[in-house]
Amino acid sequence: YAGPKAELQLLKCAQLAASTPSTAASKAAHAALLREKPPLGEMLERLSCAPPLSALLDVLPPLAPRWYSLSNSMLANPNRAHLCLSLALYTTHASDGKVAVRHGVASHYLARVAAPLLDSSPPPATSAALPTVTVFRREASGFELRLPRVPSTPLILIGPGTGLAPFRAFLQHRRHQHSRKQLGACSLYFGCRSARRDFLYGDELQTMAAAGALELHVAFSRDADLVSAGYWRGIRLNIEYVQDLLERDGEAIAELLFSQGAHLYVCGDGQEMARDVHASLLRLTEDHLGLTTEAGEAKLGELAAAGRYCKEVW
Repeated sequence: YAGPKAELQLLKCAQLAASTPSTAASKAAHAALLREKPPLGEMLERLSCAPPLSALLDVLPPLAPRWYSLSNSMLANPNRAHLCLSLALYTTHASDGKVAVRHGVASHYLARVAAPLLDSSPPPATSAALPTVTVFRREASGFELRLPRVPSTPLILIGPGTGLAPFRAFLQHRRHQHSRKQLGACSLYFGCRSARRDFLYGDELQTMAAAGALELHVAFSRDADLVSAGYWRGIRLNIEYVQDLLERDGEAIAELLFSQGAHLYVCGDGQEMARDVHASLLRLTEDHLGLTTEAGEAKLGELAAAGRYCKEVW
């Protein structure tokens, strides 16, 4: 398959073509393409379009690199890199009613490569038999999530889903670099759909919480009774997300941020989660400090400028 950017580029071309004077059938065909989002090869076939390969490659953007934050610390696992990622799956609906399952390029490639390591069979006897993948390290931009220099600084970590990855590395790094007495309080807010299906590193986090290494707050958005969970007149009922936990703990979070100098980190979905989390932080800032919305935004901006409100979102 072509990368998502290439498909989007051609879909926009189809949308532009649909806006020009044409027959009703032509416009309906373009509308179907926009709705169904077929992969590149299928779309070219349906459009009866057969450009020379060289010309096609000239106009298509290259496949975008995938960046992953490691979910482990080198202090805890020397010479190893742990990845935490979701397998990207989505469905498309063809005009004949057929439903096709599409697979994310990078995530499924890595899943295939890692399959021999993840099954129940004994690992290969020699390193030569191990699967390999070529990777490269991204040059530092200065905007990476970094632990504060003073280990006693309190931390608030908000990482639902695979956004947990860098925070697991944080927790490991702190544990191996400093004694427990040197470390400040650490609160981790994690969310996923189901505790049984996708509570990433759940046993590990619960063990750390039981040992007092962190305060663990979890939201499982699909574990509520199906009869009572859902939406009613636009109101969300019994579907809990991490922003709901922030609202619940607003006073304690505000105390950490504005009285104890805590650093707050957000990692994960940048389309909805980060926006909703920011809105919750804004409300607790307004309530705790008695500020207007504009002044609250300015206060959060000050925290960000000081490196105390950091985001890694996609």
